[in-house]
Amino acid sequence: MFRVVNPGPAAVTLELQGREPTADFVVSTPRGQVVWSRLRGQVMVGSLRLYPLAPGKGLTFRHRWDQRADGGKPVPPGEYQVRAVLLTGDPGGLASLPTRLRIQP
Repeated sequence: MFRVVNPGPAAVTLELQGREPTADFVVSTPRGQVVWSRLRGQVMVGSLRLYPLAPGKGLTFRHRWDQRADGGKPVPPGEYQVRAVLLTGDPGGLASLPTRLRIQP
């Protein structure tokens, strides 16, 4: 789960890509090699959309990874990192901190 919240006392306006707010989930090795990305290979509408976010309100994104690499093969047991990225007008988006994940044999 990835949640973006406006903690401030005033509304903020986010510049988001696509028709609906969209987040990518990215799984990588501890060395940073991406093994899976939810949006890899998908075509995203390149237009920016202004999205107002009231004080205390947020956006929540959920996705369940099937422990397969982008090519469809199961990943080997080991340590991985997962991070989420809200697609914004900024090339890097708005990224979460990485979360460690261990896949058991």
